[in-house]
Amino acid sequence: MTAIHDQAMHYIYQQVLERLLKHMSKAQRASLQLLIQRLLVAAGGPEYIGTFRLLVLQGCDRRSARLLAILRAAQLSIALRAPVTFQLQVLVVSLPVADSATLESHERNFSVLFLQEDPRVQLQMVEGREVVPFRSRPSAAGERRLQARDALLMFGHLVDARPEALLGSRLHLELADAVGAALRAQAPADALVTAVPARLRRRYLAWARRTLRLAGAQGPHRVHQCLSTLAQGLGWLHGSVGGALDAQGGGAAGVVPEGLPVRAFAIDDLLPHLLEVQQLDLMLGCGVEADQDAWPLAAFIDPMALTQLHELRARSLEPQAGRPALRLPGKPGGSRHGDVQQVQFGKAYGINQTQLVCVLFSPFARQGKNLERFLQCRHADMLVALPYLHRALQGKTCPEAVKDWLVNTSGLPLGQLRAIYDGRLRLAAWRLMSNLAQRDIHLRWLPPGTAERRRSAAGQP
Repeated sequence: MTAIHDQAMHYIYQQVLERLLKHMSKAQRASLQLLIQRLLVAAGGPEYIGTFRLLVLQGCDRRSARLLAILRAAQLSIALRAPVTFQLQVLVVSLPVADSATLESHERNFSVLFLQEDPRVQLQMVEGREVVPFRSRPSAAGERRLQARDALLMFGHLVDARPEALLGSRLHLELADAVGAALRAQAPADALVTAVPARLRRRYLAWARRTLRLAGAQGPHRVHQCLSTLAQGLGWLHGSVGGALDAQGGGAAGVVPEGLPVRAFAIDDLLPHLLEVQQLDLMLGCGVEADQDAWPLAAFIDPMALTQLHELRARSLEPQAGRPALRLPGKPGGSRHGDVQQVQFGKAYGINQTQLVCVLFSPFARQGKNLERFLQCRHADMLVALPYLHRALQGKTCPEAVKDWLVNTSGLPLGQLRAIYDGRLRLAAWRLMSNLAQRDIHLRWLPPGTAERRRSAAGQP
C-alpha cells in the first residue's frame, strides 16, 4: 500500500510541476535552472540537499505568492532528478493578525501547489507572539494576544497615537520576534529567503542595527554573520516594548544562538525574471491588489489595518454634532463590508471600537491634559465626573463606577492608566519607543509628532 501511495503522490507532484512550468516564460524557466544550481551549492552539494532547510516568509502580496511557486517548482524539479530534495518551511505573516479572507487566500495557493500533504513542506503562521501550524481560520483572541494588545495601547497612550506610528516600525519588532521563534525550532532553517529586494533589506538592517544600539542592546548582533542572532536581538526589543512599565527594566539581550549561522539566500539578480508579471497569478488565483506589490516591506502587514485606523481617527476627531450616526451592519444605508472590517481590526487585539477611539485621543497622558477634550468630543455625559476621573488616575479615592468606566473605555488596568497619567517610563524604554514612533511600516521617516512633546512634558531627558 505504501508503494502505491508513494507512486500516486509522485504522479501528482509531477503534474503540479508541469502546470508550474507551463505558466512560466522562457526566461523564467532559465532563471529557475540557475536557482536550482544555487540551492545545490548552498546545501553543500547534491548529496546534502535532502537536509537543507529553507525558510520563506509568506506575505500578503503577489511577489510572495510568486516566489513560493518558484521555490515549489525548484523543489519538485530536484525531486524528479534525485532521490531527495530540500525542505521548505513556509511562515505566513500578516500583522497585526491574519483575517479569514487572507488565510483563505493562502490556503488556495497552498492547495494549488499541493503543499499541505507533502512531508517536505512545513506550513506555519504567526499568531500573537507564537509560531503555530497554519490553519485557514483565525483562532479566538487568547492570552498570547493580550500582550500585543497592551503593547499597542500603551504605545499609543504614552508615545504616539498616529496610525502610522501605531502600525509602523513597531510591528517589525513583532515580525522579527516571530521569525526568531521559527528559527529556534527543533529543525531550524539553514537559510531564509524573501521577495523583499536587496535595497529594502539593507534599509531594514540599518534600521535594526540603529535601533539595537539606541536601546543599549549588548551582544554581537551582526546580521552578516547570523540572521537568527539579529532576530533574537529584535525580539528582545519587542519584549521590552511590551513590558515598558516594568519597574525592573529590561535586561541585556540573550546569548547568541548555537549552531551554524542562518544566512539570507540572496537571489536578487534572478528576481526580476522570477517575479515578473506572469501567468502564475492566474494559476494561483492571487486575490491581492496589484498596488500592494509596490511596498515590499509592508507585505507582512494587513493591508486594510492602516486604512481602517485612519478612517476611524478622521471620524472620531470630527465635532460630535457633525459626525454621521454610527451605521450598524445590515441597516439601510450602512456599508456592511466596511463596518465588519472595522470591527474585525479591533477583534485582532480584543479591543472594541470605544477603546480604539480612546487610544487615538490619548486622553490620559501628561496628567490628563487631553482628557477634557476627549470627553467633550466622545463622552459628553462624563464631563460632570471629570474631577473624579483625575482623582482615580492620581490614585485617590473615588466612586467605583468611575474606575470601571476608565478601565472599560481604555481597555487597560487602572494601574497602567495611572502610570500613563504620571508619565512613568524607564529612560531606555523612552528612547526605544520614541525611536519606533519616528518610522512608518515602510521604515520611512515620520515628522516629529506627539512623542517628543510628551517626553518634554513628562520631564524625560
